[in-house]
Amino acid sequence: MRRLLTFLTALVLLLGSLAIGVLAADLPFWRRATQLPLAADESYLPLTTIGAEVPAVSALPVTMAQQSDTAALEYAVRQARNAGSRALLVMRGDQPLLARYFGADDERSLMPAGLVARPVVAMAVGLAIADGRLGPLDTPVSRYLPEWDDEPRGKITLRQLLEDTSGLETGGDVRGLLRRSPWDDLAHLPAFATGKGVRMLLGNDFASTALRFQLEHEPGGFFNLSPANAQLAALILERVTGMPYEQFVGERIFAAAGAGPAELPLDRRAGMPAAHCCWRATAPGVARLVSLLATDGDMAGRRILPEGWVSEMARPSRVNAGSGMQLLRIDVEGVTALAATDDNGSQFWVFPEYHIAVVNLVNPEGSSPPELPGLLLRALAPG
Repeated sequence: MRRLLTFLTALVLLLGSLAIGVLAADLPFWRRATQLPLAADESYLPLTTIGAEVPAVSALPVTMAQQSDTAALEYAVRQARNAGSRALLVMRGDQPLLARYFGADDERSLMPAGLVARPVVAMAVGLAIADGRLGPLDTPVSRYLPEWDDEPRGKITLRQLLEDTSGLETGGDVRGLLRRSPWDDLAHLPAFATGKGVRMLLGNDFASTALRFQLEHEPGGFFNLSPANAQLAALILERVTGMPYEQFVGERIFAAAGAGPAELPLDRRAGMPAAHCCWRATAPGVARLVSLLATDGDMAGRRILPEGWVSEMARPSRVNAGSGMQLLRIDVEGVTALAATDDNGSQFWVFPEYHIAVVNLVNPEGSSPPELPGLLLRALAPG
């Protein structure tokens, strides 16, 4: 009996120690969970700031917008404001044509800008390929992720990560996660605690979480949005460049385009940033990043993205004609536009044919009117 009691006591102590160890290791996750729900402009993770403060550039007055229909433009502005826009900006090339702020925000306000997070990943991959640090787009990721050697996930290609055709699981429905509390319904708490998608937002090791995502479909067979796709691409970039992801994109894209400053959430202090969502930036900074897609990566005669890379990003996916590499492809008034959106409802539209880029950042309760891109295109497009 004494031996049994000794054994049971040791077992309880061992299990207790393991539980304490697991809880301590996961304490940042639970601390962040207790902060939910957050207001739209609040952050729950450590942050890193990239891109230097840049002087504000005033938009041309509406009456000076080259070849524009001023009345039609003002109508589009009213539609955006009435739908809950915070900021509406339009650029032609590197020239701002329109910048309207509806409320307390201005050109220096940091606003939710997750809609550019994934396109920036694709831009960064193009730079690394041009630098000779990454192989061609159809290179299997096992070359850079030895953790996936000799298994089906290792056959995923860089192209499939960027086109969201990797077949990796979505991680569950985490839409609106940051605006509700996990304690509201305790029956869902286990799913909250173990969901990979949740961990990609609140966890303290984004890279390890992304590497745990499993296949739902055969690589290359289906379009399947997964936060792991962008995060794994960013992890690969860190490994091949030898630089933190935020440093690489901060220097090569944000600073080069004059798009700073921006805040990126980190999984832990001195850790890895979220590459798939939750960034904050100024509205002019977002507009300058998006404008790169309208100018083939050229900003006022200075080449920032490799020549032809935007066309590669815009090429229709092999399994989904409505998307490219971290971009949507949509029809607006008979013109092909590149677009992206985020969970806040903010959107951008790019019309490479006219070198026009439109950014509409919205309030939490707002939205982007479906007719807005068409209204702006008719007002600004030549002819």
